[in-house]
Amino acid sequence: MADKRSLRVGLAGNPNVGKSVIFNALTGSRQHVGNWPGKTVERAEGIFCHGDWEIHLVDLPGTYSLAAQSPEEMVARDYILFGEPDVIVNVVDATSLERNLNLTLQIFELTDRVVVALNLMDEIRRKGWEIDVEALRVALGVPVVSTVATEGEGLPHLAATLVEVAEGQRQTHPASVDNGLIIEGQAQSLEADLAGLGIDGRRRWLALRLLEDDPEIVEAFKTENLPACYRKKDAPSAAPGVLQAVLRKATRLREATRPDARVEIIRRRYEFAHDMVEQAAHRLQPVEETLTERVDRIVTHKVWSWPIMLAILTFVFWITIKGGEIGGGLLEAGFSWLIGTARAWLTSIQAPWWVTGALADGFLMGTGTVIAAMLPPMTILFVAFALLEDLGLLPRMAFNMDRPMRALGSQGKQVITWGMSFGCNVTGVMASRIIENEKIRLASILTSPLIICSGSYGAGVALAIVLFGKAALPVMLSLDFLSMGAASLATLLLNKTVFRGEPGSFVMEMPPYRKPQFGQVIWRALVDRVALTMWKAVEFAAPATLLIWVLGTIPRGASFEQTAIGWLVRGMESLGQPLGLSGEMLTALVFALPAKEIVIPALAMTYGLQTTLVESEHVLNYLSQVWTPLVSYTFLVFFMFYLPCLVTVWATWKESLSVRWTLTSLLVSLLMASTITVLVYQCGRLLGFS
Repeated sequence: MADKRSLRVGLAGNPNVGKSVIFNALTGSRQHVGNWPGKTVERAEGIFCHGDWEIHLVDLPGTYSLAAQSPEEMVARDYILFGEPDVIVNVVDATSLERNLNLTLQIFELTDRVVVALNLMDEIRRKGWEIDVEALRVALGVPVVSTVATEGEGLPHLAATLVEVAEGQRQTHPASVDNGLIIEGQAQSLEADLAGLGIDGRRRWLALRLLEDDPEIVEAFKTENLPACYRKKDAPSAAPGVLQAVLRKATRLREATRPDARVEIIRRRYEFAHDMVEQAAHRLQPVEETLTERVDRIVTHKVWSWPIMLAILTFVFWITIKGGEIGGGLLEAGFSWLIGTARAWLTSIQAPWWVTGALADGFLMGTGTVIAAMLPPMTILFVAFALLEDLGLLPRMAFNMDRPMRALGSQGKQVITWGMSFGCNVTGVMASRIIENEKIRLASILTSPLIICSGSYGAGVALAIVLFGKAALPVMLSLDFLSMGAASLATLLLNKTVFRGEPGSFVMEMPPYRKPQFGQVIWRALVDRVALTMWKAVEFAAPATLLIWVLGTIPRGASFEQTAIGWLVRGMESLGQPLGLSGEMLTALVFALPAKEIVIPALAMTYGLQTTLVESEHVLNYLSQVWTPLVSYTFLVFFMFYLPCLVTVWATWKESLSVRWTLTSLLVSLLMASTITVLVYQCGRLLGFS
């Protein structure tokens, strides 16, 4: 490996064109996933070898444009501009060639070292079309390789071609769009000014962006903070005010242009792509309705789509709950055995009481409860949604839900994040990255914790069964409706206040239905999602549950009132009165913040029934005797919505990269929970319930 030469290659393309399939096929297991610096957009990198070359492949986020108006567009454009890739492989969907070439032509404006991978050629043949690859190569001026990524067809040729381009064996002369006499004249005038300033590379690109009023480029000229990569290395620094003078000239030229320069540049680009497709694509046989079109007539039908979508989600949630119960039961049994074994061993070696209690009843019990409750449903839900996305159903669900969500000022993709929140709020918050619109994405992050997660749901079911008996099912269903109503109301209020004026529409690619790549999808879901989230959960829960044990047992031998928990209970008493909640309840809810799953043992601690987190089942019988139906329901309502667990707080910060929005998320949950709980409790009292 030491004597191999190195290449750095970027993989760019629209969403759902098979880009990640090519990435996975080429790099195999030699890849890792993280986030781009300062962004929540995913960063996938891998390595593969071809001949004596070691090729570092970077999978850029799927995007329709390089206008830098979304995190994905900014990442893709910045990588091509500043990442110094040796070659850009542009993956193009052969079935939507004209639309895909819009991005290709934008990439040509940034670099001439481009290879086009014409993917989904099997779909083109199936539809009765033929694309003249050689004619397309001549029109584009860069190598074009036909591929079927799912079958590995064309990938060796693709690897060989990108190496040839990097070595200079294949010359590229990317096509340039003629933007018309007026705009081309304006661009050339600006290019001359830029050349006089020592700006060397990408003068034409900068000139066109100034005419399009690109906010990022305009800001760079306004602040005279143009990146050094645009300038010749020996060029002197521009005099103060010179870049601003160029900007003022571009503004005058743009304002004098009719029609609008930006609209004209985009229109010319699409016309250019249309002409190329007309030359290269030919129909071989009459149009036949594809399987995707036949299925979509039902799946996206204005009536039948709803029961189909509901059935799919119900099935996913059912297997999540049932699988979570089975998996959680097995893990719980395993951890019970581990805790008992650890306690017995510590006792046999005469370990101090505080060591035995802290390790067995604190650390192992706390982490075991969190893992047993979170891991099974999270794994099932992540894998299920990943498979639905790979199959092509997830985009259809977002499409179906777009209209009702637009009434809330949002879009259909937000419903997908809520659906994932039913398994775990962390997954819902992290899934919000699929939303391109920044403020709608933030609204999704802020409202996902209002959806009842599996941890809260599991503990809530246990409480409801004991407290309400046969009425447990309607009680839990009412909480489900309250959850969706609270999330919808919060979304509406946020979009009417904090995020007002933001558009609710979105662009959603409808890929053809494909057989899921089960192995790859499951592996990536487990490695990139489940493992990371679970590790963070343990990081938060372990010290927190250990602290609860300390607060409930120190000083040793003291009465319950003399412990730290006893002091907390008395301090919380007055805060809970308007909500109908006691100090014991609020203190238990504070203790449940690391993981909602431990609320029942936390109640046992705060009611002074025991001084350990284990063997707390008898607390349920005690609560059924001392809590009235109204108090029981009030507690369940507040418990379901009051605050997200600490792992969800971490996920919110990770996705928003903002303390402000993280605190806002906590405030939204607390305000919604308090408002709903006060209404439930006070209305219940007015109706005569006790």
